[in-house]
Amino acid sequence: MSILRTFNKGGHRPREIVLDVETTGLFTHEGHRLVEIAAVEMVGHRPTGREFYALINPQRDIPAEVSKIHGITDERVKDKPPFAAVAAELRQFIGDAPVVITCRTKDGYTLDMAFLNKELAEAGQRPVSEEQWLNVRRWSETMFGEKAATLDKVLDRYAVSRKERDDNGHSAILDARLLADVYPRLLKDYMKFVTGAGNVSAAPAQNNNTTVQPQKNGTSPSSPNK
Repeated sequence: MSILRTFNKGGHRPREIVLDVETTGLFTHEGHRLVEIAAVEMVGHRPTGREFYALINPQRDIPAEVSKIHGITDERVKDKPPFAAVAAELRQFIGDAPVVITCRTKDGYTLDMAFLNKELAEAGQRPVSEEQWLNVRRWSETMFGEKAATLDKVLDRYAVSRKERDDNGHSAILDARLLADVYPRLLKDYMKFVTGAGNVSAAPAQNNNTTVQPQKNGTSPSSPNK
């Protein structure tokens, strides 16, 4: 997706979906599945308050070492619906909007993209097209370097509190809300960066003083890729 083509439209208030997932493991080809998915709607780069959230029964075990990351156990999801039961509602919520994620890509594999599209296809739903995906992890890597491109590092840089994330672990809805909070500032700096309009404004922050407040209608641990 061309960032300039998408966002350099005077007066245009784009609808976007900020998305995060939690899974049973790292790779789809190993039989791993989604266990949690969250999507935050934004219009004009601001959250609208509309969210999609679901805990999902992966119909397989969740390894104990993975549960330690996101706190989702077999017991917690045993009475939750399988992905197929929520797939149509999720696909309708996403629509044709750009899908904003932050996820490391290695050897052409991006976890969020791979898992969501595999699950959608298996549920008989239209996958999210390659043109819709907007992986802002690449922006962070370009501007700040790979080691400073994780979600935690980006939150620190823009002085967005990650206390809840540190205290409670990864969560798809929390991470999606945090990314939605920092995304407009990251976008502003990346536009400056790619157009040569000036230096990025952010600097690593020592004290986090902005807290994302929970919104109505919504709550995976982030994978190690985030």
